[in-house]
Amino acid sequence: MTQTRILPRFDFRVEIAAETVTGKVRATNEDALLVAPELALFGVADGMGGLDSGEHASRTALEVARAYLATKEANKKLEEFCRSPTLEVRRDVFALLRGACEAAHDKLVSEQESRGEKMGTTMDLCLFARDKAFVAHVGDGRVFLARSKATLQITEDHLVHDPASVRRPGGPGRTPRPLASGVGLPVPLRVDVFPVDLRRGDTLVLATDGAYGPMESEAAISHACRGTPRAICDAFVKSSLARGGRDNASIVAVRIDERFLQRSDERGAFDTSVLRDCPLLEGLPPSSVLGVLSGSIEIELEAGADVPPFDAGDHCAYIVLDGLVKTESGTTLGAPAVLFPESLVGVDLRTRRAAVVERLRTLRIRRDDFREICAHDPVLGMTLFEKLATHIARTR
Repeated sequence: MTQTRILPRFDFRVEIAAETVTGKVRATNEDALLVAPELALFGVADGMGGLDSGEHASRTALEVARAYLATKEANKKLEEFCRSPTLEVRRDVFALLRGACEAAHDKLVSEQESRGEKMGTTMDLCLFARDKAFVAHVGDGRVFLARSKATLQITEDHLVHDPASVRRPGGPGRTPRPLASGVGLPVPLRVDVFPVDLRRGDTLVLATDGAYGPMESEAAISHACRGTPRAICDAFVKSSLARGGRDNASIVAVRIDERFLQRSDERGAFDTSVLRDCPLLEGLPPSSVLGVLSGSIEIELEAGADVPPFDAGDHCAYIVLDGLVKTESGTTLGAPAVLFPESLVGVDLRTRRAAVVERLRTLRIRRDDFREICAHDPVLGMTLFEKLATHIARTR
C-alpha cells in the first residue's frame, strides 16, 4: 500500500508505503506492521520464531503501543511539545515512547502467565511531531534514515553472546543471534529512544531482521533505501526472496515531502554556534557544517553511562553538545569536544572507556556514514580528513 498524507502535529506532507511477506520457508508470518497516520505513528515487530505464538506477540505488542500513544494524556504531551519544543518537554516524549514499550512488555508477560506460553517480539516505533521523528527501539529490527548524502543506521541491535539466552534465526550464511532485550522476554527491557530532525527528501525505513538481514553489505542497504517508499519496500522484499526467503520480511518507509507549515518559533535541534570551535568543523562554511551534520544522529546519555565507541554496527565518534564526560586519562570534556575521533578512520577503540559525568547530549557519527559524506563531496572529505589527522596528532 502507498499513501500520501498529512499527519497530525507534523509540519511536512509524507508518502508512506509498507509491505510484509511470509517468505519461502516459514509457514506463518510472525511479523506485524503498524501504519497509523491518524496518530503519526508507524512500527514493525518481529515475533520470536523459536517461542510460542510469535504472530500473536508481534501483533499484540503493536496494538498495545498504539493504544498507549492514542490516549488523551499522550496527546496532551505531544501537543505541549508542538507548542514548546524544549529539551525538558522533548524528554517527556521520550518517556511516552518508553512507556508504550513497557506497556507492551507488561501485556505479553501477563499473557504468558495466563496462557502458559512463552512469547516475545522485537519492536520499532516511529512517532512524528513538528519537524522530528521520535524513534523507539527494542531488539534487532532496524531503523534507517536515508538522506541525499548518506544512509544512516539509527538503531543498535540488542544482542548478547550468552548461549543460554533466547536466540533469533539469522539470515543466509549467518549463525543464530541471541537477543539481549525483547518485548515480553525474561530479560531486562531496554528501550532506546532517538530524536531525528527531518528535512524534505529524508526517508525513514523501519525493517525487521528478515528484511535487512539478507542484504550483503551496508552499501546494499543504502542502495535499497533510495527511491520512492514503494520502491524501497519492493527492493527489500526482492532481496529477501532472492536469497531464499528464509524469514518473514516487513518494511515501513516514510518519505518526507514538501513542508506546508512554518512555525513562528522554529528552532534547530541545537545552537550550531556551539560547534564553531569543534576541531572537526572549525573554519568550515555553514553549508559544509550542515553537510557533515547530515551524517549524524543525536544521542542522549544519562550520568553514569559509558559512551560506546562501537554502536549501531560500526565504530563511532561523538561531538559533545552539552554535558560532561570523563575519559580514561582522567580528562573531563564538554562542548564542543570530539570523542573517539580515531573511530572515523577505522581504529578499533572498543576497549576505551569514557564515562558520562553530567547528562550528555552528543552527535554520533558512524565511520561508514562519515565515509559516505566524504565520498559525496571529495573536496569536503579531504578537508575533514586533514582536520581529523591534525586533531588526533594534537591530542596524542
